[in-house]
Amino acid sequence: MYEIEIITGFCGAHRLRDYRGKCERLHGHNYRVHVTARASAPGKGGMVIDFGDLKDAANRVLQRLDHTYLNDVKPFDEIEPSAENIAAYLYHEISKGLKDRGEILYSVSVYESDTSRATFVRD
Repeated sequence: MYEIEIITGFCGAHRLRDYRGKCERLHGHNYRVHVTARASAPGKGGMVIDFGDLKDAANRVLQRLDHTYLNDVKPFDEIEPSAENIAAYLYHEISKGLKDRGEILYSVSVYESDTSRATFVRD
């Protein structure tokens, strides 16, 4: 199995509505996002996917979130903008952006800090 990963990120503010504690108050993060693709064998050009293509697909989605109040952005206007939900949202949106190569997307990890991350992994 071959695996590649790109690292990118975005800045955003949020608050958790259905939570009691400090995260229920408005706060922000410099989110770091790791996007991983997997394939059993390299494809064209000896690559799973071009790093630039994977980064472009990720950044097209991240630009919707960058420097926003996440609670105002769909779908987080209805669901909690937790790291777990952000990772799942990014996974599905990036996969759509890869079009016919979406099946190679394996996981998306969202780091709220250097020591705290949530990951959504393909079944």
